Amino acid sequence: MDVGYHALLSQATGVHIAAAHYMNEGDRERVNSVAANVWSVNDPTDRDNFRSIHAKTFTTPEPFEFQPHHGDEVCTVI
Repeated sequence: MDVGYHALLSQATGVHIAAAHYMNEGDRERVNSVAANVWSVNDPTDRDNFRSIHAKTFTTPEPFEFQPHHGDEVCTVI
């Protein structure tokens, strides 16, 4: 019977179990973090913050004057 083999196998199994345990803890922490972020969502406030940050995108464009090109006579676009 090879005692060294069993000791190494026992150690490798222990390392594997410990790694799986720590991975599960990390996954649990990440899931809790995502859940906390989801529950902290506030639609009206988030929308208003987004619009204030990107105000230029949500403003009405300035009107422009029609400038005819090579004899165009139509001044109104229907």
